[in-house]
Amino acid sequence: MQIKIHFLITIIVVLFVSTTSAQISSKGIPATMKQNILNNVFTTIEIPAPDVKTLLEEDAFTDKYGIAMRFAVSTKVNINLTEQGTWLKLEDGSSICRLAINSADALALIMYYDEFKIPEGGELFLYNETNLQVIGAFTRMNNKKGGAFATEMIYGTTTIFEYFQPSPTSSKPSIIIGEVGYVYRAAQPAYQAKGFGNADTCEVNVKCPEGSGWHEQAGSVARIIVKQGASSVWCTGSLLNNTRWDHTPYFFTADHCGPNASANDYDSWIFYFNYQSTDCEDPNSDTSFNSYTMVGATKIAAAGGAGVLSDFKLLLLNESVPLSYEPYYNGWSAINEPSPNGVTIHHPQGDIKKISTYLNPLVSSNWGSTPNTHWKVVWSETETNWGVTEGGSSGSPIFNDEGLVVGHLTGGDASCSYLLGPDYYGKFSYSWDQIGSSAASQLKPWLDPDNTGIIKLGGLVSIVEKIPSTEQISIYPNPGKGITFLEIKGEMKDEILQVSVLDLTGRKVLEKQYFQNQSDILEIDFSHLENGVYLVFVHFKNKNSQTIKFIKQD
Repeated sequence: MQIKIHFLITIIVVLFVSTTSAQISSKGIPATMKQNILNNVFTTIEIPAPDVKTLLEEDAFTDKYGIAMRFAVSTKVNINLTEQGTWLKLEDGSSICRLAINSADALALIMYYDEFKIPEGGELFLYNETNLQVIGAFTRMNNKKGGAFATEMIYGTTTIFEYFQPSPTSSKPSIIIGEVGYVYRAAQPAYQAKGFGNADTCEVNVKCPEGSGWHEQAGSVARIIVKQGASSVWCTGSLLNNTRWDHTPYFFTADHCGPNASANDYDSWIFYFNYQSTDCEDPNSDTSFNSYTMVGATKIAAAGGAGVLSDFKLLLLNESVPLSYEPYYNGWSAINEPSPNGVTIHHPQGDIKKISTYLNPLVSSNWGSTPNTHWKVVWSETETNWGVTEGGSSGSPIFNDEGLVVGHLTGGDASCSYLLGPDYYGKFSYSWDQIGSSAASQLKPWLDPDNTGIIKLGGLVSIVEKIPSTEQISIYPNPGKGITFLEIKGEMKDEILQVSVLDLTGRKVLEKQYFQNQSDILEIDFSHLENGVYLVFVHFKNKNSQTIKFIKQD
């Protein structure tokens, strides 16, 4: 493979800068756009395009049937931004380094990094030739242990890098691009007026009436760019709550989504939260709504790729999910009972978030040779249309009538041309503790780390801020039988608004309002509640909360 390097004269037109697709990064605008720097020469590196015709022929045999939907392939490179890019000194003594990567006819490009280290004060932006898609600034806060990193796909054939160095004495970054992902399908070029996305016409946007009772669950679901070797595939997954209610970012998907991914591959997986339209209609482009991405995860547990066992995978995201993403941590049921009705929320073809509804009970079934590993579902016609699943929906959660996750998608026959074709979801109950004896092949050791015996858990709304320490509040006696005292220490006692008590299924069992100037010791009566573990949420005026666990026992 030959990589051609040449110099390109680029005219940058200052337009409205959209930051609708934002990885965890700092806000900002590239210096060239702020200072209206025009007609500047910088290096462009040409990456040969793959044989797309052959790729599409291969894909025709694999989509949805237990093999995740490939949409991009990567070319190995060794591109050092600061050494191969073109530097320009600005009037104030700062400098910028720019580099463009181009690949003919690409729908989009994805960048995978062998090293990604930015010094204090440095800022990196990526954008396309139209400036309508800009991501960054990436700063020191984005540096990762081990160096592996990825940035979300940039639409079009060309991605431009712009690094800002604040002063001549500032350290230079170490940004080495190891692979360039070439997106050849299932990524509708943005900014066109012909409608958005690649999902088939019967799919139902999550903001349609069918999704009105599922807003919280929708906040848990993300589309994933799954990297495995040289391939990138679309999948779907969702956040899960655990019995400690501590916002641990566990993420649930299918094992056939990257079954042979390496640790470095997992560090480069990209998770898109809130990738959905603002209403029931398809948008013209994804500039009309915000989405938020995260990079990197570690595989915690898995069991069986497609055709084997329940095909589940549990990941731990490399970072906590920011509260600004408004995430929801799904509740779940490890009880092996068929739900009478419910929904799945998913990203078919890597498109914006969709919802499909079932109105007939799930049926116990299997995907491979092991019996009773999966739920079989047939989708139903609803008010808007007849939502099904497609390639890219793999790993999506299926919810029961209580809004709890009871499985994830392995595959099936449903499509807009075969509306009554069945789909198959690996059972949560089977993945819970029915696969071997190792923690690496079960959900239970991770989602019930204290072995409480809970097999049904409510979901966690992200407005409750994660505070690992409860030094400002205490509850006693704990364990207790009935009357219990909650002590609020320091100035926080004047900020309290209410106390809510939830059982471990997420059901609110007690709530009490408070006002200013109350005593710093509050009385709570648990005597009418059954023995068990409860979560006491203390809500303050600043909209934060602190949580403390209470055990009721006679």
